[in-house]
Amino acid sequence: MKRFTSSPHRPRAARGPGRAWALFVATLLAVAGTQFTLAPAYAVSHISVSSTTVAAGETLTIDFNGTADTPRTGAGENFYAGSTNLGSLDAFTTIESCSGNTAPCAEVRGLGPRVPLGDLAGGEAFSGSITLRIAPETPAGTFVLRYQLYADGGEATANGPTITITNPPTEADLSIGLNAQPRVGILAPYLSYTLRTHNNGPDAATSATVTATLPAGRTATNLSPGCTAAPGTVTCVYADLADSSDAVSTFRIPIGVLDIGPVHVTAVRTSSSPSDPNAADDQDSATCTTLSIALAGCA
Repeated sequence: MKRFTSSPHRPRAARGPGRAWALFVATLLAVAGTQFTLAPAYAVSHISVSSTTVAAGETLTIDFNGTADTPRTGAGENFYAGSTNLGSLDAFTTIESCSGNTAPCAEVRGLGPRVPLGDLAGGEAFSGSITLRIAPETPAGTFVLRYQLYADGGEATANGPTITITNPPTEADLSIGLNAQPRVGILAPYLSYTLRTHNNGPDAATSATVTATLPAGRTATNLSPGCTAAPGTVTCVYADLADSSDAVSTFRIPIGVLDIGPVHVTAVRTSSSPSDPNAADDQDSATCTTLSIALAGCA
Protein backbone atom coordinates (compact mmCIF):
# COMPACT_ATOMS: atom_id res chain seq x y z
CA MET A 1 0.00 0.00 0.00
CA LYS A 2 1.28 3.31 -1.03
CA ARG A 3 1.73 6.01 1.50
CA PHE A 4 1.07 9.59 0.74
CA THR A 5 3.20 12.21 2.29
CA SER A 6 1.76 15.74 2.47
CA SER A 7 3.81 18.62 1.07
CA PRO A 8 5.45 20.91 3.59
CA HIS A 9 3.16 23.71 4.88
CA ARG A 10 3.66 27.06 3.24
CA PRO A 11 2.46 30.04 5.19
CA ARG A 12 -0.11 32.23 3.40
CA ALA A 13 0.90 35.73 2.37
CA ALA A 14 0.17 38.42 4.86
CA ARG A 15 -3.03 40.32 4.27
CA GLY A 16 -4.20 43.76 5.24
CA PRO A 17 -2.01 46.84 5.92
CA GLY A 18 1.15 44.83 6.23
CA ARG A 19 0.93 43.59 2.68
CA ALA A 20 0.18 47.06 1.28
CA TRP A 21 3.17 48.52 3.07
CA ALA A 22 5.44 45.81 1.67
CA LEU A 23 4.25 46.58 -1.88
CA PHE A 24 4.83 50.32 -1.34
CA VAL A 25 8.41 49.73 -0.12
CA ALA A 26 9.13 47.44 -3.06
CA THR A 27 7.87 50.09 -5.49
CA LEU A 28 10.09 52.77 -3.95
CA LEU A 29 13.12 50.52 -4.26
CA ALA A 30 12.33 49.90 -7.93
CA VAL A 31 11.88 53.60 -8.65
CA ALA A 32 15.16 54.46 -6.93
CA GLY A 33 17.09 52.40 -9.44
CA THR A 34 15.32 53.78 -12.53
CA GLN A 35 16.13 56.97 -14.50
CA PHE A 36 13.28 58.92 -16.12
CA THR A 37 13.47 61.28 -19.09
CA LEU A 38 11.02 64.22 -18.83
CA ALA A 39 9.34 65.45 -21.99
CA PRO A 40 10.66 68.91 -22.92
CA ALA A 41 8.40 71.82 -21.99
CA TYR A 42 7.18 74.24 -24.61
CA ALA A 43 9.23 77.36 -25.10
CA VAL A 44 7.95 80.14 -22.86
CA SER A 45 7.59 83.82 -23.74
CA HIS A 46 6.23 86.72 -21.74
CA ILE A 47 4.74 90.06 -22.80
CA SER A 48 3.92 93.47 -21.35
CA VAL A 49 2.07 96.39 -22.94
CA SER A 50 2.46 100.15 -22.78
CA SER A 51 -1.21 100.51 -21.80
CA THR A 52 -4.31 98.37 -21.65
CA THR A 53 -6.40 101.29 -22.96
CA VAL A 54 -5.66 102.92 -26.31
CA ALA A 55 -7.67 105.35 -28.41
CA ALA A 56 -8.39 104.63 -32.05
CA GLY A 57 -5.65 106.26 -34.12
CA GLU A 58 -3.08 105.96 -31.31
CA THR A 59 -0.30 103.40 -30.76
CA LEU A 60 0.19 100.35 -28.55
CA THR A 61 3.68 98.99 -27.78
CA ILE A 62 4.18 95.32 -26.86
CA ASP A 63 7.43 94.16 -25.24
CA PHE A 64 8.25 90.45 -25.20
CA ASN A 65 11.00 88.15 -23.94
CA GLY A 66 11.60 84.48 -23.30
CA THR A 67 13.93 81.50 -23.66
CA ALA A 68 13.84 78.73 -26.24
CA ASP A 69 13.77 75.40 -24.43
CA THR A 70 15.07 73.49 -27.47
CA PRO A 71 16.53 74.57 -30.83
CA ARG A 72 13.87 76.43 -32.83
CA THR A 73 14.16 76.96 -36.57
CA GLY A 74 12.62 80.05 -38.16
CA ALA A 75 11.22 81.35 -34.89
CA GLY A 76 9.10 84.43 -34.50
CA GLU A 77 6.87 86.07 -31.91
CA ASN A 78 3.31 86.20 -33.19
CA PHE A 79 0.40 88.27 -31.89
CA TYR A 80 -3.33 87.77 -32.31
CA ALA A 81 -6.65 89.25 -31.21
CA GLY A 82 -8.98 86.96 -29.28
CA SER A 83 -12.46 87.20 -27.76
CA THR A 84 -13.47 90.16 -29.93
CA ASN A 85 -15.78 91.20 -32.74
CA LEU A 86 -13.16 93.58 -34.15
CA GLY A 87 -11.72 90.90 -36.42
CA SER A 88 -8.17 89.62 -36.70
CA LEU A 89 -5.44 91.87 -35.29
CA ASP A 90 -4.05 92.68 -38.74
CA ALA A 91 -7.49 93.98 -39.79
CA PHE A 92 -7.38 97.01 -37.48
CA THR A 93 -3.67 97.61 -36.77
CA THR A 94 -0.59 98.57 -38.73
CA ILE A 95 3.05 98.13 -37.70
CA GLU A 96 4.79 101.36 -36.72
CA SER A 97 8.13 99.88 -35.61
CA CYS A 98 9.69 96.77 -34.08
CA SER A 99 12.93 95.64 -32.47
CA GLY A 100 14.71 92.35 -31.79
CA ASN A 101 13.82 91.20 -35.31
CA THR A 102 16.15 89.40 -37.71
CA ALA A 103 14.00 90.24 -40.75
CA PRO A 104 11.29 92.82 -41.49
CA CYS A 105 8.30 92.58 -39.21
CA ALA A 106 5.12 91.87 -41.12
CA GLU A 107 1.39 91.37 -40.75
CA VAL A 108 0.29 87.79 -41.32
CA ARG A 109 -2.96 88.17 -43.21
CA GLY A 110 -5.97 87.00 -41.29
CA LEU A 111 -3.92 86.59 -38.08
CA GLY A 112 -1.73 89.45 -36.89
CA PRO A 113 1.81 90.88 -36.76
CA ARG A 114 4.96 88.80 -36.46
CA VAL A 115 8.47 89.67 -35.25
CA PRO A 116 10.96 87.27 -36.93
CA LEU A 117 13.62 85.97 -34.52
CA GLY A 118 15.56 83.64 -36.82
CA ASP A 119 16.97 80.32 -35.56
CA LEU A 120 17.18 79.96 -31.79
CA ALA A 121 19.45 77.53 -29.98
CA GLY A 122 18.15 75.56 -27.03
CA GLY A 123 18.35 77.77 -23.95
CA GLU A 124 18.85 80.93 -26.04
CA ALA A 125 17.10 84.03 -24.73
CA PHE A 126 15.15 86.34 -27.03
CA SER A 127 13.48 89.70 -26.60
CA GLY A 128 12.05 92.56 -28.60
CA SER A 129 9.12 94.87 -29.06
CA ILE A 130 6.56 95.93 -31.62
CA THR A 131 4.51 99.12 -31.84
CA LEU A 132 1.10 98.92 -33.50
CA ARG A 133 -1.15 101.79 -34.55
CA ILE A 134 -4.86 101.26 -34.08
CA ALA A 135 -6.72 102.30 -37.24
CA PRO A 136 -8.52 105.63 -36.67
CA GLU A 137 -11.84 104.20 -37.85
CA THR A 138 -11.74 101.30 -35.38
CA PRO A 139 -14.91 101.26 -33.27
CA ALA A 140 -14.73 101.14 -29.50
CA GLY A 141 -14.31 97.59 -28.21
CA THR A 142 -12.02 95.12 -26.49
CA PHE A 143 -9.80 92.22 -27.47
CA VAL A 144 -7.59 89.73 -25.67
CA LEU A 145 -3.98 90.14 -26.81
CA ARG A 146 -2.78 86.60 -27.59
CA TYR A 147 0.85 85.70 -28.26
CA GLN A 148 2.99 82.75 -29.30
CA LEU A 149 6.63 81.90 -29.97
CA TYR A 150 6.12 80.46 -33.42
CA ALA A 151 8.53 77.82 -34.76
CA ASP A 152 8.65 74.11 -35.42
CA GLY A 153 7.04 72.66 -32.32
CA GLY A 154 6.50 76.19 -31.01
CA GLU A 155 4.83 77.48 -27.92
CA ALA A 156 1.11 77.06 -27.43
CA THR A 157 -0.78 80.34 -27.93
CA ALA A 158 -1.29 82.14 -24.61
CA ASN A 159 -3.71 84.84 -23.50
CA GLY A 160 -2.26 88.19 -22.50
CA PRO A 161 -4.06 91.26 -21.16
CA THR A 162 -7.40 92.55 -22.40
CA ILE A 163 -6.93 95.70 -24.48
CA THR A 164 -9.69 98.33 -24.54
CA ILE A 165 -10.01 100.56 -27.61
CA THR A 166 -11.73 103.89 -27.07
CA ASN A 167 -12.86 106.53 -29.52
CA PRO A 168 -11.36 109.98 -28.90
CA PRO A 169 -13.91 112.64 -27.95
CA THR A 170 -15.15 114.82 -30.79
CA GLU A 171 -13.85 118.39 -30.73
CA ALA A 172 -14.31 121.49 -32.84
CA ASP A 173 -11.94 124.42 -32.35
CA LEU A 174 -13.79 127.59 -33.32
CA SER A 175 -11.85 130.80 -33.89
CA ILE A 176 -13.54 134.20 -33.91
CA GLY A 177 -12.62 137.15 -36.11
CA LEU A 178 -14.17 140.62 -36.09
CA ASN A 179 -13.52 143.33 -38.66
CA ALA A 180 -14.91 146.87 -38.80
CA GLN A 181 -15.00 149.53 -41.50
CA PRO A 182 -16.57 152.98 -41.55
CA ARG A 183 -19.25 153.65 -44.11
CA VAL A 184 -19.83 157.36 -43.98
CA GLY A 185 -22.25 159.37 -46.02
CA ILE A 186 -24.60 162.29 -45.79
CA LEU A 187 -27.77 160.19 -45.53
CA ALA A 188 -26.90 157.15 -43.42
CA PRO A 189 -23.37 156.96 -41.98
CA TYR A 190 -22.57 153.78 -40.03
CA LEU A 191 -19.83 151.41 -38.91
CA SER A 192 -19.96 148.08 -40.75
CA TYR A 193 -18.92 144.89 -38.87
CA THR A 194 -18.06 141.47 -40.30
CA LEU A 195 -18.11 138.59 -37.80
CA ARG A 196 -16.34 135.44 -39.00
CA THR A 197 -16.47 132.10 -37.16
CA HIS A 198 -13.99 129.53 -38.52
CA ASN A 199 -14.01 125.86 -37.58
CA ASN A 200 -10.45 124.56 -37.22
CA GLY A 201 -11.77 121.05 -36.59
CA PRO A 202 -10.99 118.29 -36.29
CA ASP A 203 -14.75 117.60 -36.16
CA ALA A 204 -17.84 119.44 -37.30
CA ALA A 205 -19.54 121.86 -34.96
CA THR A 206 -23.19 120.99 -34.56
CA SER A 207 -24.00 124.31 -32.92
CA ALA A 208 -22.29 127.55 -31.97
CA THR A 209 -23.30 130.86 -30.42
CA VAL A 210 -21.22 134.03 -30.77
CA THR A 211 -22.07 137.21 -28.88
CA ALA A 212 -20.80 140.68 -29.76
CA THR A 213 -20.78 143.27 -26.98
CA LEU A 214 -21.39 146.87 -28.13
CA PRO A 215 -20.86 150.12 -26.29
CA ALA A 216 -23.61 150.88 -23.80
CA GLY A 217 -26.69 152.30 -25.42
CA ARG A 218 -25.80 151.15 -28.93
CA THR A 219 -28.11 148.89 -30.92
CA ALA A 220 -27.05 147.13 -34.12
CA THR A 221 -29.05 147.17 -37.34
CA ASN A 222 -29.08 145.30 -40.67
CA LEU A 223 -28.23 141.94 -39.10
CA SER A 224 -27.56 138.76 -41.10
CA PRO A 225 -30.03 135.85 -40.77
CA GLY A 226 -29.41 133.92 -37.56
CA CYS A 227 -28.40 137.04 -35.62
CA THR A 228 -30.52 139.03 -33.18
CA ALA A 229 -29.92 142.41 -31.59
CA ALA A 230 -30.61 143.86 -28.17
CA PRO A 231 -29.31 147.10 -26.67
CA GLY A 232 -25.59 146.55 -26.20
CA THR A 233 -25.39 143.06 -27.81
CA VAL A 234 -25.61 141.09 -31.02
CA THR A 235 -26.10 137.31 -30.78
CA CYS A 236 -25.47 135.02 -33.78
CA VAL A 237 -26.37 131.33 -33.74
CA TYR A 238 -24.91 128.76 -36.17
CA ALA A 239 -25.51 125.07 -36.85
CA ASP A 240 -23.66 122.37 -38.77
CA LEU A 241 -20.38 124.17 -39.21
CA ALA A 242 -18.16 121.65 -41.00
CA ASP A 243 -14.45 121.24 -40.38
CA SER A 244 -12.44 124.02 -42.14
CA SER A 245 -15.58 126.00 -42.99
CA ASP A 246 -16.62 129.56 -42.09
CA ALA A 247 -19.79 131.22 -40.93
CA VAL A 248 -19.93 134.94 -41.77
CA SER A 249 -22.40 137.45 -40.34
CA THR A 250 -22.63 141.21 -40.67
CA PHE A 251 -24.27 144.04 -38.76
CA ARG A 252 -24.08 147.82 -38.52
CA ILE A 253 -23.80 150.44 -35.81
CA PRO A 254 -25.27 153.77 -36.97
CA ILE A 255 -23.25 156.94 -36.44
CA GLY A 256 -25.14 159.87 -34.98
CA VAL A 257 -24.33 163.58 -34.93
CA LEU A 258 -23.16 163.39 -31.33
CA ASP A 259 -21.25 160.11 -31.67
CA ILE A 260 -17.75 161.37 -31.15
CA GLY A 261 -15.04 159.13 -29.74
CA PRO A 262 -14.12 155.42 -29.67
CA VAL A 263 -16.54 152.59 -30.45
CA HIS A 264 -15.20 149.31 -29.09
CA VAL A 265 -16.89 145.99 -29.98
CA THR A 266 -15.84 142.54 -28.72
CA ALA A 267 -17.09 139.24 -30.17
CA VAL A 268 -16.86 136.04 -28.06
CA ARG A 269 -17.76 132.40 -28.62
CA THR A 270 -20.21 131.88 -25.78
CA SER A 271 -21.13 128.25 -26.47
CA SER A 272 -20.62 125.48 -29.00
CA SER A 273 -20.92 121.74 -29.45
CA PRO A 274 -18.88 119.55 -29.39
CA SER A 275 -16.35 120.97 -26.97
CA ASP A 276 -13.83 123.57 -28.07
CA PRO A 277 -10.27 122.50 -27.08
CA ASN A 278 -8.66 125.93 -27.55
CA ALA A 279 -10.00 128.97 -25.72
CA ALA A 280 -7.17 131.24 -26.89
CA ASP A 281 -8.87 132.06 -30.20
CA ASP A 282 -12.43 132.34 -28.91
CA GLN A 283 -12.70 136.12 -29.17
CA ASP A 284 -11.70 139.15 -31.19
CA SER A 285 -12.36 142.87 -31.04
CA ALA A 286 -12.41 145.96 -33.22
CA THR A 287 -12.17 149.62 -32.24
CA CYS A 288 -13.35 152.52 -34.37
CA THR A 289 -13.00 156.22 -33.63
CA THR A 290 -15.60 158.68 -34.89
CA LEU A 291 -14.49 162.26 -35.26
CA SER A 292 -17.69 163.51 -36.89
CA ILE A 293 -20.69 162.19 -38.76
CA ALA A 294 -18.57 162.11 -41.92
CA LEU A 295 -15.20 161.05 -40.51
CA ALA A 296 -14.31 157.79 -38.74
CA GLY A 297 -11.47 155.30 -38.66
CA CYS A 298 -11.24 151.65 -37.48
CA ALA A 299 -8.37 149.48 -36.29
